[in-house]
Amino acid sequence: MRNPTLSTMPHIRPLYDLDDHSRPVVGGKAGSLAALMRAGFDVPPGFVLDTDGTALLETTGWTGELRGGLLGAYSELAGDGAAVAVRSSAVDEDGAEASFAGQHDTVLNVRGEAELLKAVEQCVASLDSAAAVAYRERTGREPSRMAVVVQRMVPAESAGVAFSIDPITGDASRVVVEAVAGLGEQLVSGAVEGDRLVFARSGLEVVEEHRPGAPAITIEQAREAALAALRAEEAFGAPQDIEFAFAEGTLWLLQSRVITATGSADTERGWQSEFDTPTSDADVWTSANVQEILPGLLTPLTMTTFDETVPRAYTMDYHDLKLLAKDEWPVFIGSFYDRMFLNITATRLVSNRAISAGADAIEERYLGGATKEEWPEPTARERLRTWRFRFTSLAPLVRMFITLGKQADRAERRALAVEQKVRALDPAAMSDERLSRVRDRLSDIGVEVAKVHLRITAAAGLGFDNVQKLVRPILGDETEGKLPLLFTGLQGVESAQISIDLWELSRVALREGVAERLRDPAFDPFAEENAAWRERFSAFIERHGHRGLNEVEVSVQTWRRDPASAVAVVRSFLDMEEEQSPLASLARQEQERLALTDELMRRMNPAKRALFRWVLGDAQRWVAQRERTKSLVVRQVRLVEWLLPEVQRRFVERGLIDREEDIFFLSSAELRAVLEGDGKSSYRDEVQRRRREYERNRHVILPERFRGRPEPLEPAEAGHAGDVLTGTPVSAGMVTARARVIRDPRVDEPIQPGEVLVAPVTDAGWTPLFALASGLVVDMGSALSHGSTVAREYGLPAVANVRNGTTVIRTGDLVAVNGTKGTIHILEAVGEEHDGAKDATANGPL
Repeated sequence: MRNPTLSTMPHIRPLYDLDDHSRPVVGGKAGSLAALMRAGFDVPPGFVLDTDGTALLETTGWTGELRGGLLGAYSELAGDGAAVAVRSSAVDEDGAEASFAGQHDTVLNVRGEAELLKAVEQCVASLDSAAAVAYRERTGREPSRMAVVVQRMVPAESAGVAFSIDPITGDASRVVVEAVAGLGEQLVSGAVEGDRLVFARSGLEVVEEHRPGAPAITIEQAREAALAALRAEEAFGAPQDIEFAFAEGTLWLLQSRVITATGSADTERGWQSEFDTPTSDADVWTSANVQEILPGLLTPLTMTTFDETVPRAYTMDYHDLKLLAKDEWPVFIGSFYDRMFLNITATRLVSNRAISAGADAIEERYLGGATKEEWPEPTARERLRTWRFRFTSLAPLVRMFITLGKQADRAERRALAVEQKVRALDPAAMSDERLSRVRDRLSDIGVEVAKVHLRITAAAGLGFDNVQKLVRPILGDETEGKLPLLFTGLQGVESAQISIDLWELSRVALREGVAERLRDPAFDPFAEENAAWRERFSAFIERHGHRGLNEVEVSVQTWRRDPASAVAVVRSFLDMEEEQSPLASLARQEQERLALTDELMRRMNPAKRALFRWVLGDAQRWVAQRERTKSLVVRQVRLVEWLLPEVQRRFVERGLIDREEDIFFLSSAELRAVLEGDGKSSYRDEVQRRRREYERNRHVILPERFRGRPEPLEPAEAGHAGDVLTGTPVSAGMVTARARVIRDPRVDEPIQPGEVLVAPVTDAGWTPLFALASGLVVDMGSALSHGSTVAREYGLPAVANVRNGTTVIRTGDLVAVNGTKGTIHILEAVGEEHDGAKDATANGPL
């Protein structure tokens, strides 16, 4: 309960009034307790005697004002005679680099004013104890300042500690709980041996159980403590060691600190990085879908920032929709070897609980086809629980679909309003703390936008499946190849609009006499004097400037910062005829779509025709909306561009890093710690180590799907003439042309007009390349992938989910792509004699 009197006492700060910026004056323990309160945990009420107050105590003793303030706060907290705990809270305590666990004093069961004053003096004196001084010398820490926390004692029936990872081995797939009856101090001090329960992080099932005597804690209580440790890890962005107590059925958190020392977690199957996700063989992972948004190798700043937003959006949304119980926190997104993956096991869990979905359908639509895993048959109890979720989630899901369009409109208005506010800021005039607050606020807005995008993605998939069910009786075996035609030539697809606007820029350049200057590679679009061009280009950047290649990777420049790749496409459009333009392609695709739609409707009875017209229109609208909200997600992520240059400048100026680009090798938590005054004096060692690992991971080839941790693969052999690759047909049509393999458009040779683009994965930032390609082959993806959606808008024959196209096909190979059947024939392989290529093409190898 908030007490206005308490907050006005000199040097007294109630725990509930502290924020992220209070740590320098209230210390690590108090800062962590306040953060736990804000995260929604039950924390015993209390207050802090701040560092200014303890400094005054050390220099002048108990002045009347200081003593009166402390005793007044104590009276309001424990005036009923309740015992309190008095805890040290040094400024450098419970931090990311050193926890000082056990180095400073805690005094329990304090009653009365005399005991309180003595306990506070003891905690302040422990700052300079021999143990604390030796610890600082060993860890290279500077002398610190001390605050003191006073809290009501919890009448604990049982208490203990929980670690979100195994503190001995560093195994992040295990959550460890230790507990004793009564107060936890006897466990922490080693006076008694407690119960020890180890849970698998995924699913929180007990994998080890040791009890030296009568049970001190039930399995359900231990699981609740384990979940609290995982939630604390999520809140603080690092593995946590929490102290807890149970009283009358309530779990109270007494402390949370970073686990700063663990054993080696390397495995025999490759190596494990500090940012790898804890997992077990119960988890099946895939690179499909998620790597359309976050393709390829990612820097630590991108991975950890993403991990603070989108996983929250997943879990919060499924809680809201009643597809997950409040105590269920499955891990949906994980990282290994600096790459992101989607947890199929967690995705299937939720999909099976949605009455309109189904796990197999979700895999087919978004993950490139169902896995060949043998999923265990659910027990009768599990099936009953699934049906309970289906019924309880039905009403929230119906409400979601009814209001989804309004949700998207609201998310767009809010995101654009936030963008205008951020762009109006002057980062150079902002304090570190303000920069951190703005960044955290952007993260919160990002979660909201991501939730809407995930919902619309689900709606698009459901609509696509419903259309498929209606047309399969008519199209039969041709369904997979022809179905994508019903989603081509749509108006208002945001990612397809990019090339249309680039085409219009080329027409402006021709009309206004800018074309010849634009052909010069040194052309600066922002400096061009022609007013019509400048106005049109500025409008393009205003709408699409947040896009680019690998557009969610914060280390990669967007078109707003580096428009060279966009200008290159405008340059390539200058000599193209109108019938080759994106607008013409869109018109042709629209005609094909309408023709197939009319054919299908002619073959339906009136009732089914009406249903088909309604379902198709709905599905087409959601497919287009999905691209719109994806753009919003990217736009929100890229708002950091307005803040990051100033942050980089400060980090270099203070000697925290050597170069501005080093900041991408810090974690989001490290960035926040520095801005909030709790960081290290240098991160050069971390940057150097992570850069080495990043380069090592660049050469690692990982399977698309795997259980537990992935095992690196050997490089695949290049293909030979006559080889046939298969995948998912995502855009109908046939083309025979030379291949251009592009894994990273920033470093690989550019595509030439008319070549078949072969890529590991594509996002909207690749769209300018589509305008020059004659066909598309993608290792990952599905019919509803972002790249597939754009390919259909340009009428490119496209095959996705080929899995090994970029390793088997080589630049220069002559390939025949059939986007209706989902096949790629290698007709000629570079360096091989193959006289039959012409004949094969003539005979229609497709």
